[in-house]
Amino acid sequence: MAGVSDVPMKQLVFRAAAKINLNLDVLGRRADGYHELFTTFQAIDLFDTLTFEKTGSGGIQIASNHPEFPTGPENLIYRVFAQAGRNTTEPINVRVTVDKRIPIAAGLGGGSADAAAALFAANALYSLSLTGSQLHDWAGEIGADVPFFLGNAQAEGRGRGDAITPVEFYADYWLAVIKPAVGLSTAEVYRALDLGLTKRESGVNFAGCRDREDFFSRLVRAQNALTAPVIRLCPEAGCALRFLEEQGSVAARVTGSGPCVFGIFRDTPNLGELRRAFPTAEWQVFVCRPLAGQAAVGQESTDRQGADRGNHRSAHYSAG
Repeated sequence: MAGVSDVPMKQLVFRAAAKINLNLDVLGRRADGYHELFTTFQAIDLFDTLTFEKTGSGGIQIASNHPEFPTGPENLIYRVFAQAGRNTTEPINVRVTVDKRIPIAAGLGGGSADAAAALFAANALYSLSLTGSQLHDWAGEIGADVPFFLGNAQAEGRGRGDAITPVEFYADYWLAVIKPAVGLSTAEVYRALDLGLTKRESGVNFAGCRDREDFFSRLVRAQNALTAPVIRLCPEAGCALRFLEEQGSVAARVTGSGPCVFGIFRDTPNLGELRRAFPTAEWQVFVCRPLAGQAAVGQESTDRQGADRGNHRSAHYSAG
């Protein structure tokens, strides 16, 4: 007979969406060393699936199908559960399994989305009873993008990107998302940013924009201020942007701090052309749709939980 420590006491499953930044303005450097930003987040139907099992012993255990996925204290999931102990006297023993589909170090927010799922899971598994405001504050300690993933699929971010305002706007289009073979860290991209050569503000926002042509017009005028340093550090990102423009995208942009790029299309992108252009396993290609009217991170049904909060669309493909 198995011991209690070997049997999960409770299980929660979450789907965590990737995000793109429709615009990203860098307004200057803050006194705390971070940069002042204005950005528009859009979650897309490319998901990680995370299973959290509360166990009787073993501490914090993380496993993933991705060979490069970190499983120790450097992982944001680990950091969440390590900090959860400050809100409970119960020992933290949890097993986390991550089905990783969102590329790592890509500018798609996969690590932040996973951390948001961990915050929800820790709050539930350990009965922390934290309010939405308390979870938001905790999320900001974990990472600047994490607060976005606690809310709906569309939002504006200010400050470090962690001051979130929910907004709604047009979301009926297709995306081609291309991840070059290399990854970039956010820190190295910001180090390469020359604010003297950067247009501080595009003047574009998408809040309340529900008309298709108005949305596309704003998109064309938008910018990602990190594009130049991303391309200097990863010239392949520039090649991918040019390819998306040649394929007829309404606009092609770097997302976040890259090196991942996306093109927005009125109709379904030609997946065959994408695969032929980037045939090697090191490049990843996805065809996606934006999410709207739902959470960026949602709890999935399990036999134990018996409630379905997921019901997300999924339409993505990998060239690898």
